[in-house]
Amino acid sequence: MSALQLTGIVKRYPGVRALDGVDLTVDAGEVHAVLGENGAGKSTLVGVAAGSVTPDEGRIAVLGREYPAMTPAVAREHGLALVYQTPALAGSLTVAESMLLLLPEQVRPTVGAASAWTAEHLTRLGLDIDPELLVSELTVREAHLVEIAAALATDPKVLVLDEPTEALGPDETAWLFERIRALAANGTAVVYITHRIPELRQIAQRMTVMRDGRVVGTGAVADHTDEQIVELIVGRSLDTTFPDKPDLSAAAPVLTVDSLGGDGFDGITVSVVAGEIVGFAGVEGNGQRQALRALAGLVRSHGRVTVRGREISGPAAAARHGVAFLSGKRLQEAVFGDLSVRENVGALQLSRMSVLRTVLTGARERALVAPAVEALRVKAASLETPVGTLSGGNQQKVLLARASLGEPTVLLVEDPTQGVDAGARLEIYRVLRELAGRGTAVVVLSTDAVELEGLCDRVLVFSRGRIQAELTSTSLSEKDITGAAVLATEETVAAPPVSGRRGRRRLLGGETHAALVFVLTLLIGGATAVHSPPFLSSLNLGLLLLATASLALVSLGQLVVVMTGGIDLSVGSVVALSVVTASFFATGAPALFGLGVVAALAVGAVVGLVNGLLVTRVSLPPVVATLVTSIGALGVAQLLRPLPGGQAGDTLLAALGTTVAGVPMVFVVVVLVAVAGHALVRRAQMGRALRATGSDKVSAARMGVATRPAQLLAYVVAGALAAGGGIALYAQTGVGDASVGQALTLASVTAVVLAGASIFGGTGSALATLCTALFLQTITSSLSFLSFSLAWQYWIQGILVVAAALVPLIRSRRRRRAVVALTTA
Repeated sequence: MSALQLTGIVKRYPGVRALDGVDLTVDAGEVHAVLGENGAGKSTLVGVAAGSVTPDEGRIAVLGREYPAMTPAVAREHGLALVYQTPALAGSLTVAESMLLLLPEQVRPTVGAASAWTAEHLTRLGLDIDPELLVSELTVREAHLVEIAAALATDPKVLVLDEPTEALGPDETAWLFERIRALAANGTAVVYITHRIPELRQIAQRMTVMRDGRVVGTGAVADHTDEQIVELIVGRSLDTTFPDKPDLSAAAPVLTVDSLGGDGFDGITVSVVAGEIVGFAGVEGNGQRQALRALAGLVRSHGRVTVRGREISGPAAAARHGVAFLSGKRLQEAVFGDLSVRENVGALQLSRMSVLRTVLTGARERALVAPAVEALRVKAASLETPVGTLSGGNQQKVLLARASLGEPTVLLVEDPTQGVDAGARLEIYRVLRELAGRGTAVVVLSTDAVELEGLCDRVLVFSRGRIQAELTSTSLSEKDITGAAVLATEETVAAPPVSGRRGRRRLLGGETHAALVFVLTLLIGGATAVHSPPFLSSLNLGLLLLATASLALVSLGQLVVVMTGGIDLSVGSVVALSVVTASFFATGAPALFGLGVVAALAVGAVVGLVNGLLVTRVSLPPVVATLVTSIGALGVAQLLRPLPGGQAGDTLLAALGTTVAGVPMVFVVVVLVAVAGHALVRRAQMGRALRATGSDKVSAARMGVATRPAQLLAYVVAGALAAGGGIALYAQTGVGDASVGQALTLASVTAVVLAGASIFGGTGSALATLCTALFLQTITSSLSFLSFSLAWQYWIQGILVVAAALVPLIRSRRRRRAVVALTTA
């Protein structure tokens, strides 16, 4: 029985036909491999099956049921699970929260039980990963394992694995293969995308080979030799895999390393001559990655590194002396994903492409970049294609093209062929040898012993942070490399632990920040009261809480948008429009004002809807979209009330000023809104969707989040909350005035940033935002009682915003460094 059937699938992108009438049939209980060069269309094809890519033509059938269109959520609900080559996880969510988004409803645990369920599931699979860790705190390896674990938890009928072992070690690969075989034995159809022919023979029964968006071969794996498979993949016979190695007996040293040490490695002494390719090998986690990065000055180290006799220290000095580092984490650390191929390749050669080192010229740029791109056979529709849309192998070629233009003295390459097909590997090997032939000293770190044997002139095998063996041409073989690694007897050099880390428990998130801000507010208020006792009068405290209510509601609306990665510059105008709208209902009975409140909230929601549509449908940047609506909303408010009017009667003012134990009722309502919103954002599915959208829109979509509706909802909620802020402001002033509220736009952004929300999206706390609004209004009130000028209010706000913006950036940098250390440990 066919578990997955794709028929006549066509997918077009601008200038590229990614899939051209592709057919794929996978039977229940079989492991079916899909092979092809980078850019052949493999990942696009499985994206179609999983619903993350919408085909232009063709039919999709899962378990005999045909679907006119597929989405990730629908695919999961109907038994298809996909593990992406780059983990589809949002960094701002915890592991447990990610499970809640990734799992279909029928197996999804409750929110309260999610952490315990996730811990039990991971333990059952033999994985030591704390469910309370943020995804951003995971290593690349751990992130892959989490996504695999989520897929296994669904008990899938169809499991699609896109290059699943690229970030895994031998033990983890064996662990995965055991589970794949068990699933297949129970009738699960497995689609396995790989570039590794040995893996293909271990795990797959049948295969489909793609080239240039078409199927060029299919059949049983056992019926094809390795050579035949490679020829199908690249479309030509490969006479030789590795370039010839030169005679380097007379070459002079270029890179000299003496007693280099740091976290996880020590005592590294080596010399690399001009034209030599030296390999770093060893079982993953033995210090070779830290040592390579130390050569580029990217991690702290001690010892001596010299290039052509000149000592270097730090990344800037390394770059000045011709050291180039190509990271294995291409999208995170190497390429500029949103920029074009042209811009990426020429990024380090701006002076050569400009007139008088000031003005770039297109002719010079193309003359320099085009030959380098052509020489590496980068598959892209044009030089203007964004690098982020290319396959991993083509991204690596772009990096090599950039390096070749720079004519480096030393080239450090991490995992040069990770995720790269057989044909692209040949190009990469050729370019590395050509660069070495120009006199460059090349150091390559790879986990592929066959690659190291064929490519390198010499291989240094690391074990427990030290060089265990140096293999030259007489002893350089796959067997010797592997044997030197597994038979090592070195003592371990201290390194950061890879497992056993524990995340802090997050019931709702932000409580600590909120508590600290609240305590600081009390201290400021107390200090002011000592100098000026009237500060604590019931009248002043009532006005302070009313002002806080207005700012808090507007800030909460701003927070919802910021969490999705946007910003709303229209909130101040919405406040003005809602004040004006409510004022038309204030002259009658107090009950009529209730209708005015509803009308004002509806107006705010409509403005938010317009904002959301401009951002999600018209694709305007949030700053532009909300600035346009801000002008429009303010214009409408001024048309309705050219002059202040709509004075509230005494009865209505008394009703609006109702207190509970001396606290304005309006403020009590705002506190309840903040608490409810905080719980919903942290514990509801939609709250996780909002945070995932802001953290990484592409990953969120692959996790099954409807990102456009999430963004649209955020702007609607922001509009309604800003309108609520207008109602609270009307409770203070009692008059309809179109000139009020504009200062709340900047104040709301200030409150959100001070409350710890990332300006890039994905995080935020409603409780902390409420406390920060109170903090800001307390400062404003205190400055008045302390006889400071109005200018000081703006100065202090500005200083606080800068400080609040810097703290998360510093924390983020520290977290990235910790994750890098764990990844390379």
